[in-house]
Amino acid sequence: MGLQRDIIAVRMPWQNEQWHRIIDLHGAERLPHAFLLAGSPGTGKHRFLLSLCHYLMCQAPLAGAACGKCRQCQLLATGDHPDLKWLAPEEKSRQIKVDQVRAVVEFLSHTSQQGGYKIGVITPAEAMNINAANALLKSLEEPSDKTLLFLVSDSPGQLLPTIRSRCQQVSFPVPPEEESLQWLSTVVPGQAETNTLLREASGQPLTALDLLSNDGLERRKQLDGDYRVVLGGSASPLVIAEKWLEYDLEEVLVRLIVLLTRLIKIKIVPSPLAAATNEEDSWYKLSQNVDIRDVYSLLDSIHSIRNAINRGATPNRQLVLEQILFDSCEKFNI
Repeated sequence: MGLQRDIIAVRMPWQNEQWHRIIDLHGAERLPHAFLLAGSPGTGKHRFLLSLCHYLMCQAPLAGAACGKCRQCQLLATGDHPDLKWLAPEEKSRQIKVDQVRAVVEFLSHTSQQGGYKIGVITPAEAMNINAANALLKSLEEPSDKTLLFLVSDSPGQLLPTIRSRCQQVSFPVPPEEESLQWLSTVVPGQAETNTLLREASGQPLTALDLLSNDGLERRKQLDGDYRVVLGGSASPLVIAEKWLEYDLEEVLVRLIVLLTRLIKIKIVPSPLAAATNEEDSWYKLSQNVDIRDVYSLLDSIHSIRNAINRGATPNRQLVLEQILFDSCEKFNI
């Protein structure tokens, strides 16, 4: 339940369409047994889902929201409601294992203790290994009465097709920039860097907030600068790989994916912006040294490494970083 306790049970202003879609199904008594909440990270899927759980389990919802006062709401507020099980990878693991999923399936097979819904949550669903995913299929194929299963995924394409096909998918795209900026300005009033934060977060408002809260913007600037000097031939891949050991490998891989995606966009729309910053201009100049097919190749390689790690692989971090940086230099003719 640790993850659940860390989440704010308030949906985001850009989630009204998704909210009303599910609430209308509930009102018509047509809720499917399983949902897949899928879309970009940093858009508030967890907040949405916990808010939804509060509503569905509340004894006296008011105006489309949980009352916050009944016994069910009080139990949910503690993070220990007996009819809600929130499953995530165990500490120091990126995988959701078969025993964990079997425990959720067993949990959903029993009658609700409080007389309402029993709800199981698996997040991130793509973290299930193959055995765990197969164990889940039985619950999807033979659902018990008054049970709901919610899978949350940033990468639904990594899930088994048989799992995706048995869930009703609700998509959570990156919200419009204006709406995200308005929300950020209310959460962090007086913060002059909201536009920069949002751009660095690939338009994901909660990721932008996290960058501000954890010095993430400065860390990303450092990673970006390191990668630029390697691609420009001004720094050794071995030196930078050793330096990057201070970062979490996932953080580095995700950032490289963002940077390479940015380079692809520059290659597709090659004209530099008239008001480009020095940083943007340097990326534009670097883009002239590489074939777009090689950038796609690098991107695919990093995605493959990340997916393998999420499925439980434990490669040597320094060797992974060195290989990525040497491959990058080769593609950029360094």
